[in-house]
Amino acid sequence: MKKRIAAIFVLTFFVAFLLSGCAASLNHSDVVSFADPMTENLLIAMNDNNYSAFSKDLDSAMKNAVPKDKFPALISQIEGKIGKYVPNSKQFVKAYKTGKFTNVVYKAKFTNESSVTVRVVFDKEGGVFKVSGLWFDSPKLRKK
Repeated sequence: MKKRIAAIFVLTFFVAFLLSGCAASLNHSDVVSFADPMTENLLIAMNDNNYSAFSKDLDSAMKNAVPKDKFPALISQIEGKIGKYVPNSKQFVKAYKTGKFTNVVYKAKFTNESSVTVRVVFDKEGGVFKVSGLWFDSPKLRKK
C-alpha cells in the first residue's frame, strides 16, 4: 500500500518536473486568496486525520488518487518521518503555472522537521480552483 502511494507521488512528481520547463512565474498575490486557506486546511486535516476536511477541496482525480481508505497510509507515511504540521507555519516560496496547473510552493514546519517543502497543485474544476496534487519534500522524507 505504501509503495502504491509512493508510486503515485513519484509519477506525479515526474510529470510535474517535465512540465516545469514550461513554467510561468506567478506572484503570491495571484494565488493567496485560494491557495493559502486550502493548503492550511489540507495540512490541519492531515494532523486531525480528518478525511472529510482533507478531501473537501480536492478535484476528482485527486480524490481517486487518495480515497478515504488510503488516507491513513498517507498520514502514517508523513507523520512517521516528519511528524505533524505546525499550524500556521507555512511560508510562501513561489507560485508558477505549468500548462493549466497552478503550482504553489511553501516551506513549513513539522514537529520532527523544521523545513519541509510543501507543493500544492491547483486546477480549475467547474470554474473553481481545486487541489490537484500535493507533495512533501525534506531530508527525512528522502531517507529510506
